[in-house]
Amino acid sequence: MKLSRNNYLVLYLVLGLTFVFVNILGTNSFREVFIDGDGSGHYAYLPSIVLFQTVDFEDAFEFEKSRRPADYMGHYFHKYGNIWINKYTSGTALLELPFFLLAFLISIIFGLTPDGYNIIFQYCIASSALFWVGLGLIYLVKLLTIYHIDRKTSWLMAGLTLFGTNLFCYTFIEPSFSHGYSFSMITIFLYYVRKLTTNYTRKNIIIASLTLGLIVLIRPVNILIVIAIPFIAGSWSIFLASIKNKLANYDFLIAIIVFMVAISPQFIINHMQTGHFIIYGYANEGFYFSKPQFFNFLFSYQKGWLIYTPVFIFIFPSLVFLYGRVSKYQFFTLLIFLILLVYIFSSWWNWYYGDSFGMRPMIDYYGLLVLPISLFVSQIKSHKWKLITAIVFISFTILNIVQSYQYAVGIIHPDSMTKESYWHVFLKTDRNLKGVIAGSDETYYGRLSEEPFFKTSNQIEKSDHGWKNSVVYNNNIWYSDSLSVEQTPELVYSPSYLYKIPDTLIGYQNIYVYFKSMYFENYVDAAIDAVFVVDISNDLGDTVFYKTFKLKRLPNEENEVWKAGSIGFKLPKITHEMVNVKFYIWNINKQSYLLDDLSLEMWLYRSN
Repeated sequence: MKLSRNNYLVLYLVLGLTFVFVNILGTNSFREVFIDGDGSGHYAYLPSIVLFQTVDFEDAFEFEKSRRPADYMGHYFHKYGNIWINKYTSGTALLELPFFLLAFLISIIFGLTPDGYNIIFQYCIASSALFWVGLGLIYLVKLLTIYHIDRKTSWLMAGLTLFGTNLFCYTFIEPSFSHGYSFSMITIFLYYVRKLTTNYTRKNIIIASLTLGLIVLIRPVNILIVIAIPFIAGSWSIFLASIKNKLANYDFLIAIIVFMVAISPQFIINHMQTGHFIIYGYANEGFYFSKPQFFNFLFSYQKGWLIYTPVFIFIFPSLVFLYGRVSKYQFFTLLIFLILLVYIFSSWWNWYYGDSFGMRPMIDYYGLLVLPISLFVSQIKSHKWKLITAIVFISFTILNIVQSYQYAVGIIHPDSMTKESYWHVFLKTDRNLKGVIAGSDETYYGRLSEEPFFKTSNQIEKSDHGWKNSVVYNNNIWYSDSLSVEQTPELVYSPSYLYKIPDTLIGYQNIYVYFKSMYFENYVDAAIDAVFVVDISNDLGDTVFYKTFKLKRLPNEENEVWKAGSIGFKLPKITHEMVNVKFYIWNINKQSYLLDDLSLEMWLYRSN
């Protein structure tokens, strides 16, 4: 036991030192914000309920808007009747609560305003992730040793899970996201499920049921982990025996009660908000079960799981090992689970899960997925193959850490990677490459209307009403007709279009814009910093929404040829204060290039 405790202390020391290096020493700067992105949505329950003392998230939404740029749309908050709700459930916030309260106490002691977001809260919430991920790794080791994997190999596989996968990113770089918490709870759940097959006690039932409830409270879709229970049982007879024990002793009633108690905080919050115990918080989002993106989910350069976390390529020889050396039962039960998991996750409308590093929903299940790999690796006897396996694991770990760094500093784009862009920045760490990869079209749930409700074009020689053209034309080089417009160090704005928002669009949040232009670079990458601009203003001319998108997606050596630049994007919900939308291209770094054939289209899209 003493050795185990020492190992746990070493684990948390490694976690702490790695955190310090990643966020303070390694970047030569003191990081001040950890509660960010989706993590802000998960965390928002704590300031809303504890500090604002309300289950209406309007105050949290307004606070988020105050600290965000003008393109912030608060995707995790939306109106449900007369109240603002949070699309995320409260499980992550519940596990963060002790560290939130600690931050509250420290803030008072040191005279800081306990607003939920000061620097103390930021570091306490980051520490919360370290604690829970560390606990998950401890239980991963305990789970592996139950399967008779020696302790040394178990700890090495735990280290591989932390440093060789994108769990690293969601422990040290984006610790406020839910994935580290889900990883921990699912791993603990699997451990106690396995314990039930070897030591059936009510204590193990209670803990397994409690952790299953927390799993669902953190992320409801992770109820899928119950499909893996037959695999964890090890055989059909053991699986059936555990069910019979629950039925014979009425322990299933205890399991149900504990599970319901664990998920009850969400029911209570939902009822206080809306009068309903169950609500669907993901407005205008859902699954395309008839169009799963299997291949993209696993192998695409945009976000493919096995591209950005290649260590799990070992799942394939591990399945073969299960089939031939362990049991066909375990092979088929694991294979069925994996197929269902990938099918469901790849059917989500945004199959690449927005801004993220790698395929983040898979992180939650790493406690399970590392198990067959560990079984496979532990049976390798040849020193030659052990060395080869170690070299591959180390190589994948280095790759993961380098790519995590690239993601953290903006070299790897959070949602728009392609094969060309992936290899363009492969293993490059120069911070000057930040932002070198442009974003691609924004995705949406549903389908566009058959025709745009508005469209306009400007061919320079002639343009639709509403365009304001530049004053300098080029009649020697053009894409169509006989003129193009010049962009120079003195002429930094393209022809622009001012769209007056009609009253009929007020209240719409389903408007998609497609903005396109041809461009001609006079020299290599002359237009690399040019951006499409959308600027929404009120009746006083003040900007209420502003966003830019790169005209050129990736640097290249091509020049003196016409190329198409385009971007599709969603407008925010149209409100009464929004009067005009201005569209144009901005020559930020004052380079020289030509533009021709600008066009705009606006579409409505439906959620069915």
